Order: sequence, then structure tokens, then C-alpha cells
Amino acid sequence: MDMALHTKGSRMTLTLAEMQRVVAELNDTVKGAHIQKIHQPGDKTVVLQVRVPGATHQVSICADRSLARIHLLSQPLKNPPSPPQFCMVLRKHLVPSRIDSIELLSHDRVVRISLEAGKDGGTIMRSLILEAIPGCENIILADEQNRIIEALEHAAFRDGRQISPHRPYSPPPAVEHGAQAMDDRFEQPLREQHLPTYSAAIEQAYGKAGAEQKSADLVRDVSTVLARNEKRMKRRLEKIEADFEATNNSDLIALKGELLKANLDNLKRGMDKVALPNTISGTNELIEIELDATLPPLENMKRYFKRARKLRDGRAIISARMGETRAALARITRTRERLKEASTLDELQQIAKEVLSSARRAVRGEPAPQVRLEPRRFVSADGMIILVGRNPAQNDDITLHAHGNDYWLHVQSYPGSHVIIKLDKDKPLMKETLLDAAHLAMYFSKLRDSSKALIDYTQRKNVRKPKGMPPGKVIYSQHKTMMLLPDKHRLDRLLKKHEGGD
Repeated sequence: MDMALHTKGSRMTLTLAEMQRVVAELNDTVKGAHIQKIHQPGDKTVVLQVRVPGATHQVSICADRSLARIHLLSQPLKNPPSPPQFCMVLRKHLVPSRIDSIELLSHDRVVRISLEAGKDGGTIMRSLILEAIPGCENIILADEQNRIIEALEHAAFRDGRQISPHRPYSPPPAVEHGAQAMDDRFEQPLREQHLPTYSAAIEQAYGKAGAEQKSADLVRDVSTVLARNEKRMKRRLEKIEADFEATNNSDLIALKGELLKANLDNLKRGMDKVALPNTISGTNELIEIELDATLPPLENMKRYFKRARKLRDGRAIISARMGETRAALARITRTRERLKEASTLDELQQIAKEVLSSARRAVRGEPAPQVRLEPRRFVSADGMIILVGRNPAQNDDITLHAHGNDYWLHVQSYPGSHVIIKLDKDKPLMKETLLDAAHLAMYFSKLRDSSKALIDYTQRKNVRKPKGMPPGKVIYSQHKTMMLLPDKHRLDRLLKKHEGGD
């Protein structure tokens, strides 16, 4: 018969009869034993390694909610890399010491282990107390005057009892036990499975129950964090999508700038609006354009181009944020799937570690690990790959990791993205690919709206980054320069085949 304890619908805490039985066994086995080591393998579990003549035993004292118990261990538990603070306090006061007696207090499930600890050539008394009554689960260290030295959990109760250092210790009030308090759930498996000790029966049953409860607790905690994160991310996505929608009129504003540019000679200062035929698209539909009457026509044109550029730049940034937020929501969905598929406690603990540590970073205001965006990726008319950096750090990355025979391009004397043409070994640079890359270098620079630009280009092996130079800054030599008059059709073709997002 394999006995298991379940967290729902059954008693998890040891009954008074079961506690009396295991305390009697402990008195027979470890009374008079010397404590050699103390470990704290779990948040609520302390293990005493004790030695009696001819044998070493492990006494497990657990104050887990609904799983509080005390018994001998047949197998050691895994300990953390460094002992918790409570474990350090116990070691300071109880190693070495000798178990003088083990008894129940208040005729209930409160176990006191009385110990003789050596100090300055003499001995002093200490008490290690397990409160296993539901709602009071705790482990407490008290001195010879019954004052609390330290407790696993500090607590205050409605009846005025307080568990905290320097307070006198008093056990919880006794609970009236019904008839089933005398039930013993471990007697039958002890007999039928020929287990060596009563503790072995408890260890077997609670080992499975403890793993089940830990798994349930982890699933609950992780699910709560995921639900909170999902709600926050959905609200963020709604706002970002609204911001993205607001940038949709950038093309119309740019068109108005182009129409003003084409009709500058017909405009005069003092005009507050003008209706111009849409010669750019060829429809000749009249487009009404508002003007600042205090500015000359050229400044009005520049203002439209500037507004369009800001909206386009903002659109790219907002699009990246939208992608990151959607990726975060996708990660939450994948984590939920992993949570459902997890079949072992180790898998659940790994998932919980990832999710809960991320939540703690958010509470402390630490930035979450940034999603690493790939460089913009284009395909030239000749089928060659062209990479364009998104920011100074990525400019360095694509440039410094390019091969020596790859080509590097940049607008001359103005801020802009680094552009890399990826060339196969011994393959020459084709004219169409060079023109495509030059257009991208101009488009992703401060000269995007200009009518012409100087573009420098050279092989990557001629580009250097001296130590200490800021991100995106390099030195290059043996370069050539072209005067580029942008071709809108060429640029449109490139942008339509863009493989790397905005």
C-alpha cells in the first residue's frame, strides 16, 4: 500500500497521537546525542546531524504550513550554497550541544528539544521548539530563562502572544482534540511495507505530499505574476498602438512639403494657406496646405519636412516598442505553456526562478534585459545582403564584425547609420549594389530629406576604431566619395524588400 497525503480535503499536520508516537521514537533514538552539524535545506526546514555511540542520525524539523512535522531522515536533503541567517544563529548557539530531552508541551503538537550547550568550560541550557499546530507553524530557539533568542518567523497573535527576540516564550493555547485526533495514519504502511521506523513512514508520506504542495505553490505564484505582467503589457500595447496610429499622417505631411518645394516660386510670405495640385502622385487633386504667415515659403517647407521626419522617426521607435511588447506577451504565453507541460519539481523551480527574479527586478526598478534588435537587412538589385545599423552600438557591432573585404559606407560629415555590403570571397562590388547601399546610407542619416549627399565608401579592412572612441565613431582611410542624387524609385524598391522591420 502506497500512502500519500493530499493537500485538499485531508489532514496534513501530524495528529497529537502521531506526534506522541514520533516523539517517543526520537527519545529512544537520539536522546543524549551530540549535535555535530546543523543545516537549513529549505525555507522552513532545519536538519540536525546528531551522533550517538555507533551511529549518526539526521533529525528533520519542518515548519511548512500544513506540513509541519519532526522525524528522522533516511536520506540527506540538498543544502543551499550558503546557509540562511536562522541556520547561522542555530549553529552559533547549538554546535556543539547535547540533546537532554524531547517532550510535548501544552498536551499538543508543540515539541521542545532541551539541549545542554557548552560555554566557557561550563554548560547552559537551550530549547529548540517546533510549533506544529496549524496557523502557528514555527521553529524557535530559546535560552535557559525561556526567552526567545531567534525564531524562523516573527509573529504576533490575537491573544497577545508574540514570537520575537528577547520576548518570553509561551506555547500556543492547547486545542481540544476530537475523536479522530487519535487516528494514526502511519501504522498500517509501517506494518505492511515493513518500514524500519515510524519516522520512515512519515518521511515516505510527507516526501510526496511536500513535493506536491511545493509544485502547487510554485504554479500559483508564477501564474499570479504572469497574470499581473500580462495585464500590464496589454495596457501598454493599447497605448503604443494608439501612438502608432497617430503617426499615420507622416506621408501626407511629407507630401505637403514636396508640393511646397515644387511651388516655392509661386508662394509669398504672408500667405496663411494655399491649395496646390498633387503633381507628385499625378492626380492633380488640390491639396490644401496651412502656412505660417510670419515665415517665408522656404521655412514653411522645412517645417513640413521636419514634422514628417519626426513622425517617421517616432513611428520607427514606436514600432520597435510595439514589437518588444508583443514579444513580451508571447513570452508570457510560452511560459504558461511550459508551466502546464512541466512534469517535475525541478522544471517548475527553474521556471519560477526565471519569472520571479524578473518580477523582483521590476519591483526594485531595475531595467529588464533589453530585447536585442537585429540590424536592418536589405537585398540589393544584384542579390547582395546590405546591413544598416539601428544605433551607435549596433553600428560598431556590424562594422567591427564585418569581413575585411566587405564594403563600409557612411554619409560624409553628418550623423548616420553605418552600412555594410556583405561580399562573397573574391566577388567584385557591383555598381547597382553600391548605389543601393549609398541610398540607404543617405536615407538613414541626417540628410534623408536633402536633394543630394556625399557618400564615403571603402573596404571594411580600412576602418578602425581607436580605443576610447565613443560608440558609432570610427576612423577610415583609402576611401572613395560619390555624389548621390537620390532616386525615389530605387529607394522605394529597397524599402519594400526590407527584411529587418522598421
